[in-house]
Amino acid sequence: MKDLKFTSDGIRGANPVPEPKRRGNRTTRVPEILEVAISVFAAEGYVGFTQRRIANDAGIQLRTLQHYFGTHEQLLRSAIQELARRYIAGYRELAKDNARSPEDRLERIVDQLFDLLTGPQINAGAFALHCWSLAEHKPFVHDLMAEIQSELIDLFAGLVAKLNPSLPSAECALRAELIVSHLHGLVVFIRLRENNVADLGAFRIATKAVWKALSKAPH
Repeated sequence: MKDLKFTSDGIRGANPVPEPKRRGNRTTRVPEILEVAISVFAAEGYVGFTQRRIANDAGIQLRTLQHYFGTHEQLLRSAIQELARRYIAGYRELAKDNARSPEDRLERIVDQLFDLLTGPQINAGAFALHCWSLAEHKPFVHDLMAEIQSELIDLFAGLVAKLNPSLPSAECALRAELIVSHLHGLVVFIRLRENNVADLGAFRIATKAVWKALSKAPH
């Protein structure tokens, strides 16, 4: 039989000393901070978007947050870029899915947009509205939003070219601009109407029809 070993703490039933909490690193810490920053900005806008608030919600010290994001502007810039990257990447993946017809790709982008604007996840509509408002006063936000818009236009121009191969590139770009302007309108409309849109299912179908008509109409 192996020797049995007892300790005084074990005999008294004392709790073992807890291991120190493992420190995060950039790989894990930065995504966690950005997720909180996105949520705070969507819910509170610029007024509530403070480094102290975000550090508190992320469960870290302010100096830890400032180690990764030295300034308020850097943190907000990173939050906007991350949310844009996340959803534009999804649209781009759908637009390049050669296993589907161009019409189906466009419809799936509409579905993803409606799921984003009406689903339970981070309120992307509120986030976008806060960004557009702030862009009127903060040049760096204005420049970011212009870059994001340009990415969307390029994405849709490529898809329009597949839907309507006879169109010249300038016309594809123009129709892409019309689609993106309609997308922006949807963000505002659905956000302000919230659950008061009479039939979101019918609205989704109608949006698909409008986008396909814009894409496929003859030159």
